[in-house]
Amino acid sequence: MIEVLLPGIWYGKVNQMSLDELKGSLLSVQEERERILLIVEIMKKGDFSVKNLLVDLMNQTKDKTVLNLCIRLFCSVCTHDDLQNIGNLRFLDSASSFGAFTFVVGATATMSYQVIPYLLALWGQWDGFDSNLEIAIKDALDIFLNYRSTLSENATLDDVGNLYLDKIKTIDSDCYYYKSSPAFPGLLTQEIMTALYVAAQKREKYNLYVQSSLLSIFTGEKIPVETDAVISRNELDLMIGYIDRLAEKNWIEGMKYFYGHPVENL
Repeated sequence: MIEVLLPGIWYGKVNQMSLDELKGSLLSVQEERERILLIVEIMKKGDFSVKNLLVDLMNQTKDKTVLNLCIRLFCSVCTHDDLQNIGNLRFLDSASSFGAFTFVVGATATMSYQVIPYLLALWGQWDGFDSNLEIAIKDALDIFLNYRSTLSENATLDDVGNLYLDKIKTIDSDCYYYKSSPAFPGLLTQEIMTALYVAAQKREKYNLYVQSSLLSIFTGEKIPVETDAVISRNELDLMIGYIDRLAEKNWIEGMKYFYGHPVENL
């Protein structure tokens, strides 16, 4: 099992160093792990001018640990245009199951229907070779297309591909989406609060890891409830306070954010 850089549901708190200091450090580092960690910190401050360095590193590194973080970060900050440029994802041409799996798991964070052609291509490439990867691909496609309800659990690659072609005719190509709805923190907070209330009533553990991660990275504020925690009234109160703080900010529906910063100007 590889070492994971910046494990957990988000990329950590914003670094206290100034942007100029971080960029100065980036110019002097040679080691790939130090470089990607500095790129993360610069982007957390809302400066995406280093995205080209991220893409270059993602496509060149032989270090699986670095590749894992590069892919996760790319999915978090990429725009529609970044995904439409197939040169940005050259690593997928020769990706191992590990690299492909990391990308597929991160696909939801792109919040872009432009990621679907890559998922369909990976399905065709890995069909019959890696069952875990195939399941992950189908799960990611279902989040965007809800194909299991529209078609069936056993829908074929061609079926899902045709559904995608129909779907893109109905969406706003400039908009970012979460589960077929324009991206907005309230979509995630609603899911999370529902799950928390159910867990509290049943005295069960809260386990919406993906939603917790998406919301924390989107807003730059880590949710105050740990996944796999048994939920009590205290956790509910903490989450309500968190939601109230988010509500004070002017989020634009359909906009994609990274640590509270728009990834592009729509």
